[in-house]
Amino acid sequence: MNISKIAVVGCGTMGGGIVQLAAQHGLDVVGVEASEAGVAAARARIDAGLDDAAARGRITAQQAAHARTAYTLTTDLTEITKADLVVEAVYEDVELKRGLLAEIDRLVGPDTLIASNTSTIPLVVLAAATSRPSQVVGLHFFNPVPAMRLIEVIRTPVTEQPCIDALTAFAESLGKSPVLVNDVPGFVGNLLIVPYLLDAIRAFERGVADMESIDAVITLGFNHRMGPFRLSDLIGLDIVHDMAASMYEEYRDPRYFPPPLLKQYVRLGWLGRKTGRGFYTYDG
Repeated sequence: MNISKIAVVGCGTMGGGIVQLAAQHGLDVVGVEASEAGVAAARARIDAGLDDAAARGRITAQQAAHARTAYTLTTDLTEITKADLVVEAVYEDVELKRGLLAEIDRLVGPDTLIASNTSTIPLVVLAAATSRPSQVVGLHFFNPVPAMRLIEVIRTPVTEQPCIDALTAFAESLGKSPVLVNDVPGFVGNLLIVPYLLDAIRAFERGVADMESIDAVITLGFNHRMGPFRLSDLIGLDIVHDMAASMYEEYRDPRYFPPPLLKQYVRLGWLGRKTGRGFYTYDG
């Protein structure tokens, strides 16, 4: 299965990062957004990402310029019809994703592979919305997409091995290190990281230590690049909250129940780095 043209539906932080990464690697990419405002925001985000990659020396200025010609953005979902692979990367809402995957399934040819970037929703629930569940694979990228090496490749009990092989090779062609994971809520990454983030918030709520001290224990004592509060702000507090709520719904394990402080910050619109305020305050 040769993948040379891909489509990404939903070009927010994750989807835009996938578009940027694929364009950097010479693939023909079309990104689909719901509105012209979404298209403009995605283009600004992707071009800024290319500028940043060039400034950091990850790609050359010439490669960045070429990548800008390799992707297009549109509001027309029918532009996905010629893609070898369509990646769904919209908001983590099960009904939204199921409806979109059903529409993608209707539009593309029988040999097109469909992937979801879902981070917590069981893939089998999404695959069942299509007429080709054996050709639906999870491709869970990590944020920031161009920089993070890991991709979780998720399979359901009915996923065909050639599809797994094709998307594993695709991930490697993007310079990533794919890890094959079976279909459980949260997969491996979020199954483990979400309780860790929530436990840090609960420790702060109980007055064990302030945020800076908790982060320092993790960075200095365990050699992590950032502590749980900085990491939550990077991921987005709304995303952390929704991942936790989704996994609590599946497992009914109190470790996944969102703490009150996290809920309050989300209701205030303090979502982390992307809004300039989360657990910490950010400039620019």
